[in-house]
Amino acid sequence: MSKLMLPFHEHPMTISNLYNHACDFCPGRPKPGTIFFCEKCDLDLHKGCAGKFLNNSSRCNHSLKIFQGRFGQFGEDDDYQCHYCQQNVGFHFARCTICNISIDEKCLRNPPPLTIFQPKHHKHSLFLLGRLVAFTCNACGVEGDRNPYICIECNLMLHKECTDLPRVISINRHEHRISHTFHLGKGEGVWECGVCRKTIDCVYGAFICSRCPSSYAVHSRCATRKEVWDGIELEDVPEEDEELEDPFKVINEKGDIVHFSHEEHVLRLDVNYVHDNDTMCCGGCILPINDDPCYKCVECDFCLHKGCASLPRKKAHFLHNHKISLRAHKDDVYVDKCGACKTYSNGFKYECHDKSSCRGNIKYDIRCSSISEPFHHDDLHPHPLYWTLEETKQCKACGTEILKPLSCLVCEYALCIRCATLPKKVKHRCDDHFLSLCHDAGNSSGDLWCDICETKTDPSVCYYTCDKCGVSLHINCVLGDLYYTKVGLVYPGLEVLPNNGATRPFCNSCKVRCKFSFLMKQTLGDLVRYFCSIRCIPRAR
Repeated sequence: MSKLMLPFHEHPMTISNLYNHACDFCPGRPKPGTIFFCEKCDLDLHKGCAGKFLNNSSRCNHSLKIFQGRFGQFGEDDDYQCHYCQQNVGFHFARCTICNISIDEKCLRNPPPLTIFQPKHHKHSLFLLGRLVAFTCNACGVEGDRNPYICIECNLMLHKECTDLPRVISINRHEHRISHTFHLGKGEGVWECGVCRKTIDCVYGAFICSRCPSSYAVHSRCATRKEVWDGIELEDVPEEDEELEDPFKVINEKGDIVHFSHEEHVLRLDVNYVHDNDTMCCGGCILPINDDPCYKCVECDFCLHKGCASLPRKKAHFLHNHKISLRAHKDDVYVDKCGACKTYSNGFKYECHDKSSCRGNIKYDIRCSSISEPFHHDDLHPHPLYWTLEETKQCKACGTEILKPLSCLVCEYALCIRCATLPKKVKHRCDDHFLSLCHDAGNSSGDLWCDICETKTDPSVCYYTCDKCGVSLHINCVLGDLYYTKVGLVYPGLEVLPNNGATRPFCNSCKVRCKFSFLMKQTLGDLVRYFCSIRCIPRAR
């Protein structure tokens, strides 16, 4: 074996043909052949891979050198991201010391094209600039310093990922299609992004709606996020008006209806409906009817809030990038978890039926899917809230760290979906009056105690209180996790019951008396067991 200095490496390399070995710059299993290896830095290189460095095959036309991922070797401002894919480089990587760029082994094997011609996106060819240069992308308005494609005739500079932006798309934040433009134009007023709600620089590109009389635009990167766009390019696809099926049919002059969820009977509107007991709830949202106008079945105890009865059968919503369809199960034996607030329910749900990407498993209860932007919660915050897709923030109502909450544009207030849909008024056996949602942000004097669990109430988070009696109750103690589940059989041998007996049964799991408003009773032959929540059931853990 002999050693020699090669121009692409700082240490002498040994040449060997004695054994099979893997290469640090090509995939696959070890194979026979000539190997260059460095004993000092544990670098192994096939002869063919070494030839790529010897032949100056870089896009910047300079010789590349092999380095290891040692911090500090290029100075204080080390750059360990690949110039082309902008991912962190591996332990071994190539580097052009003249252009001050790094290239990982993946992009070294398959470098991006030097020239791109996109007839649908731009009429001129785009050329790769293989060096670090500060620029602002004309397609998305985001600053960068690497990997730009330039148009010599138009003086455009684009990020690599912006060279194939779609031209026409449909997003879940707007009813019309939007199309990409490289220049919004100043127009009238200030352009605000329909997703992140931040200002759009009219000098750079964005997506715009041509049908709205009031200008609607979205940042290029906001519009193409996976939470917003379904990934389908709609250019040259004819736009057809979708015929939406009505949720109910009016059958007579009295205004009686037949709802799709209860087709066997007629529903009649009653604005002064008084329910017979505290367990009577809306078949859609599973919340108590209280004094709200509702449709009542003329033959059975089924009823629907007027608003729930009018929900559209299909709609776009910011919670999902596909259109979602309203589904109502004919029986109550169907309890599952909402994909937004993570609570259990057997009421109406909006579901995605795109089996290619979502596999039909996306479901949202109608409380969450009825939230619209701007969202107003007069009891908790004076400013409107938006789902701006910001990263983790603390929910001011429950104190937990939440990914992508509803955020305020005026202050730092944020609210998770679950807290945003909490019932504003509830009834509980511990008080004769309605309990209202309260949040005083720690302004209360003295300690507050929950009358249900007999522990302190954190004044910095939301709780339920009675304006007349002054009680303070934990939200979880009042609601539990069965509050949105109808009373009755939910699975064979398992039913939901109101916890309104003279004595509260013991939970078979917690070994304490059930404290929530509803509980579960399990019947296995002659064996009867009680559980205070879904989480207490062994198979639900």
